[in-house]
Amino acid sequence: MDYTTIAAVKRALGSGENADDVLLTELITQASRAIDRYCGGGDNYFVRETLSDVLLQGLISSDGVLWCWPPKPVIENVSYLAYRISAREDWRELNPAHAEVFKNSVLYHGVDGKGKVWVKIAFTGGFSPLPDDLVNAATLLSVRFYKEIKSGLTDSIGVAELGMLQYTKALPERVQLMLKPYKRVVL
Repeated sequence: MDYTTIAAVKRALGSGENADDVLLTELITQASRAIDRYCGGGDNYFVRETLSDVLLQGLISSDGVLWCWPPKPVIENVSYLAYRISAREDWRELNPAHAEVFKNSVLYHGVDGKGKVWVKIAFTGGFSPLPDDLVNAATLLSVRFYKEIKSGLTDSIGVAELGMLQYTKALPERVQLMLKPYKRVVL
């Protein structure tokens, strides 16, 4: 799923811009996947969906609390939860009704062990509809990609005193700040 629309990108480019819809569609998809990668999730990281048999690393604290961060920016509910300390052990199933959800993390009190563990989880998470700041970040990044292609910008850095352009293809700081609340915690 793309995180912005052709209409939004054309508005951001300005009404005088005669943009190629096919090119814009491709760039919107590229910008959306770049945002997915930057935030630490797979493709369609922000899309609301139900995932099952997701394997990820978790952490058991010294007081027996299992923490994990499933690959979605917001978790709604958990329908299955199990963990194991090593691959040689069987999965220890937990009652998902007792799992606590805090925005993008899941915790469970009263587990045995300590340190990093493997977690198997089924859950529903993501956004529907997408938050405005995410749509704006995708729009800005799509415009940036379009302007790079149309103006021939390259990854060049110069000296300002000599009048040379200072430009980098890194994600713009403004986009990074907009996406900061959505970055996934990965162990």
